Amino acid sequence: MNNSKSMQKLDIVTWASFIMLATSAIIVAVCLPEISKTFSTNLAEGGGIETARSTVMLTMLLVAGALAQRWGKKRFLTLGQYLVATGLILASFAPNYVLLVLALMITGAGGGFTEALLNPLIVAMHPRQSGKYLNIGHAFYPVGIVGAALLFGELLTMSVSWRVLFQIAGAGSLVVAILFTVLPFPPDQFEKSSYVKQFGGILARKSFWIFAAAIALGAAIESAFTFWSRSYVGAYLSDVPRAGAFAVVIFAGAMAIGRFGAGFLANRTSLNNIMVGSAVLGIVVSALIPFTTSLAGFYSFLALAGLATACFWPTIMAEAEDYLNATSLRVNSTILFIMLACAGIIGFGLTPWILGMIGDSSELRSGFIVIPMLFTLLVVVLLVERRYSRRQTVLRETERAAA
Repeated sequence: MNNSKSMQKLDIVTWASFIMLATSAIIVAVCLPEISKTFSTNLAEGGGIETARSTVMLTMLLVAGALAQRWGKKRFLTLGQYLVATGLILASFAPNYVLLVLALMITGAGGGFTEALLNPLIVAMHPRQSGKYLNIGHAFYPVGIVGAALLFGELLTMSVSWRVLFQIAGAGSLVVAILFTVLPFPPDQFEKSSYVKQFGGILARKSFWIFAAAIALGAAIESAFTFWSRSYVGAYLSDVPRAGAFAVVIFAGAMAIGRFGAGFLANRTSLNNIMVGSAVLGIVVSALIPFTTSLAGFYSFLALAGLATACFWPTIMAEAEDYLNATSLRVNSTILFIMLACAGIIGFGLTPWILGMIGDSSELRSGFIVIPMLFTLLVVVLLVERRYSRRQTVLRETERAAA
């Protein structure tokens, strides 16, 4: 893209797309108590809404790669935003739980297109600083969560129907879709080899599975806090909707700060160091949260948890792209990002349902005890990844010396 002004406009719309993607993901969590009252659902059914949405999202992630490779990113990234808007508006009119889930599955389909193609678009616009701009772009996801949670929490406290909130979110996604429609995109680079062949080639790389495990664990942690924080506050600390929504705001705001911070640190230390340090902080903080009895204490630990969780999704993607393309067999970045996003969506979608089932069988606090276990597993995976990266660095230096 030669026109720098067009690129700047597309950057802004890309950030707005992250905001609306976040809004479509968080709106159920913020409105869950009200939705549960409307349809008389339990915790597992509430968490199941996110699982159903994420299942469709996962499917569309895979489809998006093949479609974008043949016809380009723009039309399907734009279609994704129209689908998000349609699903949200339909959900606002759902007369029962089943139709609500079906409407949100449409939203999930749009989210799949968006998640699949936003990251490759950022890399296409900023190929030399992908780690920096991926973190900056993804920082607007928690910005979207903050804005949506503040707005929706306040409206719920004012007794505005959750259905109206879904309509507001749908209108926002529609605006982004229109902007994507009219703005020019960087030219697509189409691959001659088949999508299935490239897909299989990445799956055959042992190192890919390390990054996939890392992003799944990081996404699981993020969704646990994002989806259940408002309900946790309502169950143990305060029954005021604003107080629960503010918990989501604090977590997401800390994530936004953490992602901007990770973008700042990306050129000053290794990405793996940033992630390992974050995960260790996460172990300590998340282990303390279930024992917190005051709202202020919960807010404080949640802020630290947001900082600890912030970097994983975008940084793992940047690290994987750098590592796998440094080897002799280069990979298609779009397909790599899609496959990593699939792993992330699995972790993101399953965790709310699992914690909901634990909450139904015991209590929601018991479900939160799972989170430090996830952080611990993530540290182990990241240390294995560090070993692979060091081995690859030595190999590259040896090849340069031989040349």
